[in-house]
Amino acid sequence: MCGIYGITASDQHFINDYMNICKHRGPDGGSKIEIVNKKSGNTVTLGHNLLSIMAEPTKSYQPWRTPKGNTLIYNGEIFNYYELKDRYQSDGFNDTTGTDTELLAWGLDKFGLKFIEEIDSMHGFAYYRIKEQEIWLSRDHAGIKPLFYGEIASGLVFGSEIKGLIDKVPGSRKLDNLSLSFMGRTGINALRNTFFTGIKKLLAGETIVYDVASKTIKNTSGVFSWISRPL
Repeated sequence: MCGIYGITASDQHFINDYMNICKHRGPDGGSKIEIVNKKSGNTVTLGHNLLSIMAEPTKSYQPWRTPKGNTLIYNGEIFNYYELKDRYQSDGFNDTTGTDTELLAWGLDKFGLKFIEEIDSMHGFAYYRIKEQEIWLSRDHAGIKPLFYGEIASGLVFGSEIKGLIDKVPGSRKLDNLSLSFMGRTGINALRNTFFTGIKKLLAGETIVYDVASKTIKNTSGVFSWISRPL
């Protein structure tokens, strides 16, 4: 199952608490990292709870530093891992761990957002490109893996479960009237808004590009990204 957590600030205390709240998601290990951009001084803090599926836990500890110095935290499974591993050996993919985490990190480094189109997966991940000061948040096309986020004074905060965000996102203990109304009329909540004011969810198949320096969402893409754009 795994759990991923992050904030665009120096806040290891928050990440520790979030990891403890969601420790049921990853009994095989937990780790965090604080990343400082030397040019801007902007800091991103990331955490991960690990449930190992494909390999020994020691081979897939996260946060995962990529060959280009970027950082990945990932929850999920790539079903066509073996197919892609064989295909991209000729492009320089050197499988050292036997994990889909390594493949995803390499693919995002080499091909960027286009690599998401290559993977048949269930996933929720955050990928921090330190030079560009961008965080990519992505959720699988079927919406199997959850990923929630909120915009706060220090920037962006996100994670695998809402309960770790409630005390960090101002006003989130109030019901969101739009999502409540939508649920009442249709029986489902297909909006980006959750029932907690200020806490959003990535839609199925959606990827968000967040600019850490300007504290803005630069781009959203995906099949349903036109539904309930950020308010």
